[in-house]
Amino acid sequence: MPHQVADHLDAASKARLTAIRGVPAPQVTALVRGWLRQGHQVSVFCLDPSVATIQELRGDQLSIHVLPKRRARHYLPDFYRTERRLIREAIRRERPDVISAQWTYEHALGALECGIPTAVTCQDTPLRYAWISKHWFTTYHLLVAWRVIRRANRLVCISPYTAEHIQKYFRPRCPVDVVPNGIMPEVFDRGGRRMQQAGARPGSFSLCSVGGWGKIKNNATLLKAFSTVRRRHPSARLALFGREVGPDQAAERWARRRNLQHGVEFKGSVAYNQVLDFLETEADLMVHPSLVETQGLVLVEAMACGVPVIGGLDSGAVAWTLEGGRSGYLCDVGDERALGQTIIEALEQPDRNRDLVKRAWDSAKRRFNQEQVVNANVAILQQLLTASSGTPK
Repeated sequence: MPHQVADHLDAASKARLTAIRGVPAPQVTALVRGWLRQGHQVSVFCLDPSVATIQELRGDQLSIHVLPKRRARHYLPDFYRTERRLIREAIRRERPDVISAQWTYEHALGALECGIPTAVTCQDTPLRYAWISKHWFTTYHLLVAWRVIRRANRLVCISPYTAEHIQKYFRPRCPVDVVPNGIMPEVFDRGGRRMQQAGARPGSFSLCSVGGWGKIKNNATLLKAFSTVRRRHPSARLALFGREVGPDQAAERWARRRNLQHGVEFKGSVAYNQVLDFLETEADLMVHPSLVETQGLVLVEAMACGVPVIGGLDSGAVAWTLEGGRSGYLCDVGDERALGQTIIEALEQPDRNRDLVKRAWDSAKRRFNQEQVVNANVAILQQLLTASSGTPK
């Protein structure tokens, strides 16, 4: 999202931001801002379907190259040929010393074709995602990930669970490191303010969930569970943020057909700061019913904002993120009755929640702070560069 680093762009570039929608990736924003703070020269190369021509944005330390992305019917048959070429050409024009490629898909493919030392960050577990969703699109991208992982110079996985998956099923030929995604300091500030203002138990409860509609994010089970919660707490409300969970989108249409829309606010895709604002000022509980997460960044954001969280006991790296239940509630999120009961228990234990929130905030700040993550990534890139050239830069 170029808008989130606009303070590092010159006036002409800021004026062009109105024509760029951007693609949400808070983990990338945290890395970029961290590297800029350390004094590095940073170039960002990103694909964006909202632009028809290449857009170059510049500042003293930063350049952002926003490249057009075609519709799926065009890029799927030719394996992202045009997108890979645009990425490759843009990178070669900037001539960076080393590349950090996020996700194991088209961006990484283009980067690996440049001949520049490249560390690929594995944000997903492609085989597990394809198995759960059973959708041709995730199966297609499983093949893309295989190609990327087997060609990578260095791999960075965002949790031990992700690293185990990549090593077991993809047999990479390069070193694999574990470095989680980080959260920017201002998000922790929100949690600090919230914990200072903690007061009496609310008369009604506000829950939220952040995640798109579909099998993996499992919001259908949450909607069923929430109807149980409403029978005990009729004034409770649930706010849903993410793809296809907005007004009159897939989630609301599905809920209305089953009479499960009562007390639900279908907010949809909104600006990142709007979600953080809701967490800081309105949410009593974050419920994340996802069936698999490679880290669960939305859980970390809620922890940093001082909000108690519920996640899946067997949902990939969720239990690791929540320290086995020390930093949040864990349950079988595939079972609507178990999820509903856990929500009720969490809402009715304010004293326990105060202690849990403080532990979770401390845990997130210790394990997922921006500076620590930025430094770890820099160290890997320096090692990669040294190994490829024999001379540190």
